[in-house]
Amino acid sequence: MFQKKKLLPLIAVSALLAACGGGDDTAPVASGTTATNTTPATATPSGTSSPGATAPGTATGTTPGTTAGTTPAGSGNTPTAGGTPSTPNAGSTPGASDPTPVAVTDQRFNGHMTLVSNQILYLRTNRYLYLPVTLNTFESPTGIVDLASGSPVAHLPNLAADAAASGCTIEIDGTCAIQPPAVAPAAPIAAFGIRIGTHLLPSETGQQVGNQRVVGRIAFDLTERAGSPGVGAGQVPEVMRFVIDNVEMATDQNGRLTSVRLLDTARLHVYGRSAAGVEVRESLPAPAGTVRLLPLTQVPDGYGDTGSVILFMDLETGFSQAGDRLAALQSIAGHFTMHVTLSSVSKIVRPAAVASPGFPAVPLKDLIGQSITVNTQPPVTGGGISGSAWIRMYPAQ
Repeated sequence: MFQKKKLLPLIAVSALLAACGGGDDTAPVASGTTATNTTPATATPSGTSSPGATAPGTATGTTPGTTAGTTPAGSGNTPTAGGTPSTPNAGSTPGASDPTPVAVTDQRFNGHMTLVSNQILYLRTNRYLYLPVTLNTFESPTGIVDLASGSPVAHLPNLAADAAASGCTIEIDGTCAIQPPAVAPAAPIAAFGIRIGTHLLPSETGQQVGNQRVVGRIAFDLTERAGSPGVGAGQVPEVMRFVIDNVEMATDQNGRLTSVRLLDTARLHVYGRSAAGVEVRESLPAPAGTVRLLPLTQVPDGYGDTGSVILFMDLETGFSQAGDRLAALQSIAGHFTMHVTLSSVSKIVRPAAVASPGFPAVPLKDLIGQSITVNTQPPVTGGGISGSAWIRMYPAQ
């Protein structure tokens, strides 16, 4: 019989890496291109369009590999064909209800996104506030270690009072006391965000980045590290990979990202493997709000910055439709290598920055995501980030 994972003692984390200050709503300017100042983006999506190719339902196939990705040819609104679906491994028996997979087409923006303040965002385990940290921290051997896993309850009593007692204030910290949006115990992470500039920037001189609307996918790969203390005797490293499809993004005439939303046909495709080796393959409806823009006013120490926004993935909302279909994955715990890849952009550029208090100097870096394959979905390739995260477990000190 497989041994049950043992959680290490919770170590209180009180330090907060605040966002870099400054910024205004002046659009960034690339060589040979002038962007006009416009109204800042909001978290409310606007507009509708016809959905792209519908993703498959519960997928056939088996454990997909994750390999270093490459950027597909093509740019702009011209769709780029996805890869070939993975072939099932011998001995894998998909559920009888698994449908035949259908083609998936990813559309890609002209231009690229920029990572602002070298920063990502996730939710503190105590749920008092969203926690911004540097990409360097995420990429370090330690990774991120204080994040809220999916919620088993839809409302936490006394959360607002507890947040206020801890010193969380709206004026400084943005949103305080972040209640679970839905019951989602299988969500490995409650929320995850990437702080990006409000405007797409041309990747080459003269490239037009305004008035674009694309439909793509966002993929996550969480694979437990072989040396993780979460891997007990007789157990195997746990895996959770998932793709959110039919993510629509749009820019205005000046290249400002004005809308990020899910189309009505959006689905969440999940592959997982438990510590006991049980494999799960599911396809679920992805509710509205699973992917959206989060303004800086809702996160700590935004310092009035209107030149950036959080590309926000609300995974509790996304996993709220799972019910007991992902029950085998609800207790995954340990130190996981984590990849996040967006098919809608070829890269996310991390600008160079000099050292400042609490923030190390960083060089210019093109952030290209790992290729992520989930079940029979074609590989998701594009811009992305890689690091590590502790899930339902904390590193020993």
